[in-house]
Amino acid sequence: MRSEEVRGLIEGRFPGIAIRVPRERRVMVHIPLERLIEVLGFLRDQGVTHLSTISVVDRIEEKLFEVLYHLYWENNEITVRVEIPRENPVIPTVTPVLPGALTYEREIQGMFGVMVKDIPDPRRIILPDDWPLDVYPLRKDYMVQ
Repeated sequence: MRSEEVRGLIEGRFPGIAIRVPRERRVMVHIPLERLIEVLGFLRDQGVTHLSTISVVDRIEEKLFEVLYHLYWENNEITVRVEIPRENPVIPTVTPVLPGALTYEREIQGMFGVMVKDIPDPRRIILPDDWPLDVYPLRKDYMVQ
């Protein structure tokens, strides 16, 4: 499937959502947080089942985090992007839609302090158990002691 077809499929179901195709095989979808589960569920129902990773960009100057869900489908890289406020960084778990998200959700909780609401397993995955609870090493304002 060509990237413009993927774009058309998403736009047909979610008119008004910001979608870019910067080049063939690359689709960028920017959505409000409240539509995250709905959009990912729609993509899953279309056959998108491969979540490559979830990444976070700390946009400290703008006081927000950008959470990116990197998917792969039909030779296309699809990135679904949401922005959340830095002062209350909470996202819903997407594991009911994409079970493979759990590891990445655990990682962004520990490394960025982006809290994942209703995560099935909130244990730390990278940091040691005695790591301070309010210190997040991948945030731009993290200071090495």
